[in-house]
Amino acid sequence: MRLYLSSMGVGDHPARLVEVLGADATVGVVLNAVDDRPDTETDMAWEVERDELEHLGLRPERLDLRSDTDVERLRTIDALWVRGGNTFVLRAAMARSGADDIITGRILDSSLAYAGYSAGAAVLCTDLGLIAEIDDPRAAGPDPLMTGLGILDRPLIPHVGTTAFDEGRLCTALHERLTSDGVAHHALRDGDALATTAGALLPIPRRR
Repeated sequence: MRLYLSSMGVGDHPARLVEVLGADATVGVVLNAVDDRPDTETDMAWEVERDELEHLGLRPERLDLRSDTDVERLRTIDALWVRGGNTFVLRAAMARSGADDIITGRILDSSLAYAGYSAGAAVLCTDLGLIAEIDDPRAAGPDPLMTGLGILDRPLIPHVGTTAFDEGRLCTALHERLTSDGVAHHALRDGDALATTAGALLPIPRRR
């Protein structure tokens, strides 16, 4: 597998992101975690993600999981960059389109490099029950999926230690409770990232 999972945006390890995705790779940018927000906000999100990836020498291509043509593109594209937002909104978009099966299969056979942050990383967990303490499942509709893609063996909690916004405070409280209860989980502070190294998903050491 080839994974790069961060708490917020590219994080503090852009060179490692490029290494995972591949220099000059064509990267599908998935923004469906913000499908519940106005189109103007989604368009602004695309501009931000596109500019950041282009700055790293990558070739971003917007993919909307509500488009059959874009979903088919998942079968051949080099890599994915999956933006944060609401994990359950993202999961619903993946399920409705069948993108979840395509993405999971290609991650597991290492034909697709997958990178994402916040919801884009958390959706890879097996059980999204804990994420419901952070993101509102009702944003995805009356019967939200509570299972993720099953790539990660434990929950991933982003924004740990961030107190500037409500989501960060909820993430921090959840991390502290899981730690107290001895529940294994990936805890990421903004700037942190996990990446596959020699087949294992490991934290990238922080700069000293």
